[in-house]
Amino acid sequence: MREITREMENMEPDGAMFDLLTGTDLDSLCTDQLVTLAILARKMKSACEWAELAVLKRVDDTTELAMAIKEPEQSVARRKEASGALDVLPRLAEQLRCGELDFARFDAVRERIRHLDQPEQITEVEDALVGVAAGLNRTQLCRKTTGLVAKADPEGYETRCQKAAKERRIEFSPLPDGMAKLTWTLQATDAHRLFQQICADAKALPADDRTTDQKRSDVLMDRVLGNRQQWNVRTYVTVSIETLLGLTNDPGQLAGYGPISADTARELAMHGPWRGILLDEHRHATAITTDTYRPTALMKEFTRAQSGGICTAPGCNRPVQEHDHIIPWPQGDTTPTNLQGLCVRHHHIKHENYTVTRDTNGTTHWTTPTGRHHTTHPTQH
Repeated sequence: MREITREMENMEPDGAMFDLLTGTDLDSLCTDQLVTLAILARKMKSACEWAELAVLKRVDDTTELAMAIKEPEQSVARRKEASGALDVLPRLAEQLRCGELDFARFDAVRERIRHLDQPEQITEVEDALVGVAAGLNRTQLCRKTTGLVAKADPEGYETRCQKAAKERRIEFSPLPDGMAKLTWTLQATDAHRLFQQICADAKALPADDRTTDQKRSDVLMDRVLGNRQQWNVRTYVTVSIETLLGLTNDPGQLAGYGPISADTARELAMHGPWRGILLDEHRHATAITTDTYRPTALMKEFTRAQSGGICTAPGCNRPVQEHDHIIPWPQGDTTPTNLQGLCVRHHHIKHENYTVTRDTNGTTHWTTPTGRHHTTHPTQH
């Protein structure tokens, strides 16, 4: 059996890769080799997903197929609908075939471009994604695609946001063992503000035997029952001055969520303090006005603007919870260029055995204990 090396991660999926995956003694591998094998398994899975879509595209009788694979016909029909994206998004489909993109991310793009009527609009979105999609996780890719769709079809995006707002609802689902689930669908800005407040309420509680999730559930019930009144969290939204003045309908950016409609961003701007953020030629935040908060609070606000409110560790979708000196203090200064927003877990891990550096353009480099290198980029506004 061939030795497992990192060079194999650049291979295209084939029969030899399958034989390697199924014939290797996993107990004999080191951590770095196991990571490589996991990457190969995902590449092989993506290639098989592409093959299934290619087959579905050519099968007319979904009943026949559903019976054969023991799947509900509705599921097969939905999958067949997704197979049309092989032609609509040919370059991303090729990345799926080569194992560079998995089906979940490919389908996330398909879901977001399906309302675009003009082929040139879809091409514009794919042009912007084809070079970066493989390096983004699903949540990051969803946000970026939503922003690109809004930019390609701003009027249509506004209309769809207004229509979607009418679909707000609450659903009740029974669960075993005396439990039930409430699902609340509402506008992103309202949901984000409510969740931030729930987290703040839970964090303010004294330490006891409850988990964080249990505390969040309890404080939400308190608010529903009217036992808590004060709201003390902020919602951070970035919007261009052109959109603010109504000259364009480019979407705003809700920290921790992603693109929101121009109308919603303008409405929020009317109810809170403003900051001026200076952007560089890549539309990355480089400076912020200093007329309201003391420097430490302002620096925290700036790191949130840089990261879109999301932990800057590679692949993480958690909200910013702590602010970290990239070059540890006191060797590193407490300045915006040396600060990054992280979740609690990645803040702790970073100080254990991970190395982090940042380029002058805001690109952050993480080096793992096995020597793997990953990069994250500042939010493009």
